[in-house]
Amino acid sequence: MIEFRSVSKTYPGGVVAVRDFSLTIHSGRSVAFLGSSGSGKTTLLRMVNRMVDPTSGTVLIEGDDVLTRNAVELRRSIGYVLQAGGLMPHRTVADNIATVPILNGIPRRQARATACELLERVGLDPALAQRYPFELSGGQQQRVGVARALAGDPKILLMDEPFGAVDPIVRRELQDELIRLQDEIGKTMIFVTHDVDEAFRVADEVVVLQEGGQIAQYGTPEEIVASPANEFVEKFIGACQSERQLEIKLLNGRNVVLDAAGTPLGVVKGAPTLDRQGAL
Repeated sequence: MIEFRSVSKTYPGGVVAVRDFSLTIHSGRSVAFLGSSGSGKTTLLRMVNRMVDPTSGTVLIEGDDVLTRNAVELRRSIGYVLQAGGLMPHRTVADNIATVPILNGIPRRQARATACELLERVGLDPALAQRYPFELSGGQQQRVGVARALAGDPKILLMDEPFGAVDPIVRRELQDELIRLQDEIGKTMIFVTHDVDEAFRVADEVVVLQEGGQIAQYGTPEEIVASPANEFVEKFIGACQSERQLEIKLLNGRNVVLDAAGTPLGVVKGAPTLDRQGAL
């Protein structure tokens, strides 16, 4: 469990990134910090692994204040995925993934063998283990970044805009892979993004943040879409936009979902078929 207790962060020069933020994230849950630039989402994420220390307040992991932990040991115990992958260019894929296990005392041969297994887990061919990052596509590099974050078998996984640097098709594939992985391994995950659809796809709960780390709304994607807490949330998630105002129409014997402009978005499966007047 991760707890933020009235944490604030003021950077040199008086810039307030986060002001009096409190939240509890339960073990095994995935939570997205969703907000635009200046909302404090990355600052909050980095407080968990002490890349940033709070100016005031407390961050706890399983009841222990992170400030009482050795920063290096803490970071090795937490998986961390960056936007651009953050791979070491002079090391092979296998050695990149094996870095933390080796630092934790795992024999090099065993760590590299585990790296090959992790490549398969994130949907990559183990034959890529001997390549270097520059020989991989952007999507492959991001998958390697996820494998590296999982290599130390952490209980917590932090992801900071991890798929922001790849094209939309690859981004969707990576989101699907993350959802599959989370179903298998059930890590406690914080996922930072400014993309509403991404947050709603990958997270169990979403924290919509305003400037300064103020919580505008916290809930499941379904709760937020169905009942935006205020005008800010409604505008931010696009609840008043045509692409989120949907209806179902019967077309060629199938229930098709349309947006307000009449653009077909998909087919409803497993639901009773409507008649031409829209009744069951």
